[in-house]
Order: sequence, then C-alpha cells, then structure tokens
Amino acid sequence: MKKILLIHTGGTFGMVPVEPDQTLAPARVQNHIINMVPEISRLAEIDVLTPFNKDSSNVGIEEWDLLSQLIYEHWDRYDGFVIIHGTDTMTYTASALSFSLRNLNKPVILTGSQRPLSQYRSDARLNLIDAVELSTMDLREVLIVFNQRIFRGNRTKKISVKSYHAFESPNFPPLGEIGVTIDIDHSRLLQSEGPVFHLPGFYPQAVVLTIQPSMSPGYFYSLFDQNIKALLLLGFGSGNLPFPEPDWLSFIKAAMKRDIPVFIGTQSIQGRVDLSLYECGRQALEAGAQSIGQMTVEAAYVKLLKILKLTSHPDAIVRMFNENWAGEI
Repeated sequence: MKKILLIHTGGTFGMVPVEPDQTLAPARVQNHIINMVPEISRLAEIDVLTPFNKDSSNVGIEEWDLLSQLIYEHWDRYDGFVIIHGTDTMTYTASALSFSLRNLNKPVILTGSQRPLSQYRSDARLNLIDAVELSTMDLREVLIVFNQRIFRGNRTKKISVKSYHAFESPNFPPLGEIGVTIDIDHSRLLQSEGPVFHLPGFYPQAVVLTIQPSMSPGYFYSLFDQNIKALLLLGFGSGNLPFPEPDWLSFIKAAMKRDIPVFIGTQSIQGRVDLSLYECGRQALEAGAQSIGQMTVEAAYVKLLKILKLTSHPDAIVRMFNENWAGEI
C-alpha cells in the first residue's frame, strides 16, 4: 500500500459552526480526518501533519516556503503528498510549490472544499478521496484536484465563490476527469528531467496594477521610490494599455529607466497576451515591456517573486521569466 502524507493547512474544509452565531472558524480536525473520511485509509497509509491552520487569505511567502521545505524533507518517506488548503489562494500556493519543488517524480496535490466537511452537501469528502487516490499514481507535478477534475496547479484560476465548479484552467486543458473511471491525458503530463531539487525563497518586491479606463498612472510613480524590482500591469484584451491620455506609455518608460522590468498581462480570463496586435500594445512592446503570454496572473506574480529571490538584474529577470520552469508556459 502506498504511503501518503496529508498536510492540513486550514481553509473551509476543516471549519465547524461555532455557537451562538454559527459563524465558521478553523477546527482542529487534523487528528479526525481519517475518522471523518474513512475511505482514504483503504486507498493508502495516511499520515497527517498540520504545519499551520489559516484562512488561505493569510497564506503567503512564509507559508509557501514552509510547505515546500516540509515536503522536501519528507520526500523520500512518502509516495505522494496531499495538501488541504483554502480555495481563495490555492492557485498561488500551487504555483509557488511548482516553482520551489522542481523535477518532481511523484505527485503533490492540493484540494479543499467550498463547504466544510462538517456540513451537509459538503464537497470536501469527495475532493479528498479523489486527491488521495490520485496521489498514489505516477503523476510528477503539482496538481489541483477539485470537483472531479485534475488541473495543473500553476495553470489554474478560481472562478467561483459559490459553485462546486470553483476552478478552471482557461488556457490549458484539464489534465483529467474523475468519474466512473479516472481519465488522464498522459500526453500533457510533465516528466521529470533530473533529480528533484528544492529552490526556496521569494522576494515580495513585485507589484501588480490593474489598469482601469481613465485611471491616471500619476498615482503610482511613487512606487519607484519603494524599492520595487518588477511591475506587472494588467491591461485590456490582448494586453492593451491606454495612451496618450492617460499616458501609461510614459509610466512604462520611467520604470525601464529605473531598471524595473515591466510585464503586461490581461484582465481577460481566457486567451494570450499579444502586444503586437494593436497600436496600444505595440507601443508598450517597443518601450521594452514584456508579455506574460498565456500565463495566469497568479503564476506570473509568484514566478516574479521567486525570480527576484535569485536576481535583481533586469535582463536576468526577463530571461528567467520567459523560461518554462514547470509547465506554466
């Protein structure tokens, strides 16, 4: 029987009603998960760890490093890893783990739920059973398993706060679906290309700005005095930014003069950023801005934080960003 490490980090999955107002609070369920979902014990030998118990909105670079270090330290002792995580920032954590744990030769799977395990009609039980079963298989990447679908973690976005279909992979097909059988598209799976290694650390000096019509860049020039090392601007459509009024082109040029590389994404959920399509994008491209292509904003942001831990040289930042590290491109 395969041996799986189940890591509980908090989130809706383990919440329980608290009297008298029935608000939800994290419960200490780590010692009770197997009793609550006994099916997983028939799928694998399960150990449970709880490195922290937090709402996922409070999970960031410290927790990403803690999780990657914990998994790496236990790598040789287990056949797979399942992380119970809040849904709000699950895609950020999945991206972070995919950039920190490289050349995987076994699965690291994140899951959670939209309703707590303690409530009727909860999706928690099935999500956990699916994640544990998949963690016993020959899968070599960081995945999100949710609502009977299998996603590459760093290609995934949360799309709903109320539907059990909470996640989607807008620019990359799901890796599989879970029904009567588990159907996996093995042609799309990552393959390890060398020994597993751990690349810890993130440097939170990248800023994401969502551009709105008529919003002046003048509000943001002060960012240049805050020691930021990279900018990610979310434009319209294929990456278009308004100019000459408001003049975001001058803002990009000012950043570049300060050796701050500028990356451009889109507020559209689906499709790639192509700065060559329209004049608004071409001007930004000619000024030195970089497209994030089909990457999700979550993956692009986390990748920049990882890169900034490794280098502050603008050319190196751009070169590393455009490298495909873990199937995010």
